[in-house]
Amino acid sequence: MQPPDMETLTIERDGGTAFLYMDRPDKRNAMNHTMFNELGVAAQYVSDEPEIKVLIITGRGSAFSAGLDFGAMGGFMDVTVTDFRTIVRKMQRNFRAFELLEKPVIAMVNGPALGAGTEIALACDMILASSEAVFGLLEVNLGLVTDLGATRRLPRQIGIHRARELIMAGKKIDAAEADRIGMVNAVYPPEELFGQAMTLARHLEGLSPVAVGLCKICIDRCFDGSVEAGLEQEAQAQSICMAHVIEEMKRGAPEQQGGGGA
Repeated sequence: MQPPDMETLTIERDGGTAFLYMDRPDKRNAMNHTMFNELGVAAQYVSDEPEIKVLIITGRGSAFSAGLDFGAMGGFMDVTVTDFRTIVRKMQRNFRAFELLEKPVIAMVNGPALGAGTEIALACDMILASSEAVFGLLEVNLGLVTDLGATRRLPRQIGIHRARELIMAGKKIDAAEADRIGMVNAVYPPEELFGQAMTLARHLEGLSPVAVGLCKICIDRCFDGSVEAGLEQEAQAQSICMAHVIEEMKRGAPEQQGGGGA
């Protein structure tokens, strides 16, 4: 199945890995209405395409994403509070769609990731950053709040007190600081970032997609729940994995299905 033709995003394939490029380099990949909508289209395509095992999200050019395209703000001037909440909820669903993918999603942060740029990275399973990357949830500086999931995701990753500082103070941090506080998985020189991301992606490609997807679901659903709920989720997931492993073994060794042969 061919990737969808989109205005602000581009999907490119390399084996079982797909690259989702935020593709407005002249705007530092700032997100407008179209990009927010197309993120949902892209997530659905990746979900439905069985040959894609891993997704890498990155930005075209020197920036990951500068966040909201303020040129699009004029479109909100006549929107009611009720209508605006509907718009925000749709954007939230499209970001959440990457968390709900039963496939690993890697943010390859190649440059500044501000506002919504930081938020889309936080919605990924792993974050690899260039040493030139910069992160920041700057909405409070504009009299706004972070509204695409960071108030939930960031405390889970770096602890509530550090998350409060970054969100409530609207601070920018560089890649080294993001690494120090556990916000990213690793930081690499710019010239090594792509190769390191591909090494990780190829490793993930080689694992059972059923097991990897269910590991992701278990982590997501068990983190904030009770021990009992988490253990039950793991038991259910393991039952599915075991059935899949047994089925694969049977397909790989058909001569054993008859219990020793006739």
